Amino acid sequence: MTWKLYIDSRKRVKNARRNSDSDFSIQMPYPITVSGKAYVDCVLCPNNFCTLRSGQNDRIYIDELAAQTKRVVTIAEGQFTVYDLRDALVTGLNTNKGISGQYSVTYVVSTNRFEIGIVNAAAGDQFRIHSQEYMTTNFNAWTSVAGATDITSGNFKSANRPCGFLDGTFITSIAPNAPDVQPYKQLFIRSSLGGGSNQSLGVNGETDIIRRIVVGNSQVNSMIYDVHNTPFDCVQINGKPELSQMWFQIIDIDGLVVDLHGLPISFSIIFQDIDE
Repeated sequence: MTWKLYIDSRKRVKNARRNSDSDFSIQMPYPITVSGKAYVDCVLCPNNFCTLRSGQNDRIYIDELAAQTKRVVTIAEGQFTVYDLRDALVTGLNTNKGISGQYSVTYVVSTNRFEIGIVNAAAGDQFRIHSQEYMTTNFNAWTSVAGATDITSGNFKSANRPCGFLDGTFITSIAPNAPDVQPYKQLFIRSSLGGGSNQSLGVNGETDIIRRIVVGNSQVNSMIYDVHNTPFDCVQINGKPELSQMWFQIIDIDGLVVDLHGLPISFSIIFQDIDE
């Protein structure tokens, strides 16, 4: 027998899991017995994500003056174009700055890079922004600095990727990489339906991924319409379980639950008996 199950996060079980559109449980009106394979078909997901997200990727690590005094710059959360990000970056750099002059940030269209400088610099004014590559092997130098005590070797919660501060050691003028204001390229659906079968592995080793969502070129605040198009993108169900409740979670490439800002996600699941 083939079953079709339609999921909408608005119909989630109240107070189950995080009770959000990106981490929820659903209750069937009656139990169903399934077997064989499960396919997650068409996914509808709102593209309302923020370029910078508070507590996730909103920090720049900088040292200033000859003493190389470390400071964590926090940039405001928001949906940004490259010019919006430029403005938010310069505001963050100038908040609680240690130099006498004013930071300036220019977006150079011809090279697709940010250029950081100091206006009205005083003698001794200097800065170094620590790149993502450098932080990878030197993050321990920051764990006692205010605003960075919660970072780990694999998660600096930095805005280095959006700002283009990825390669090399220190940025003292021109960013080594292009800014990237698209929040996500792909997302993943985790579920109890995955069963930890190891048949599909997430980028962080998750064994309960049942579907990838391709964000692609969906415009900001539009609907991501991702259609299933391969018969091999499925999970095999162990045995013939009777299901009355299932949970689902929408995560990014770092395994973090994404914020859908109160808008729902919906998709369909097709259960197909492999003996048919």
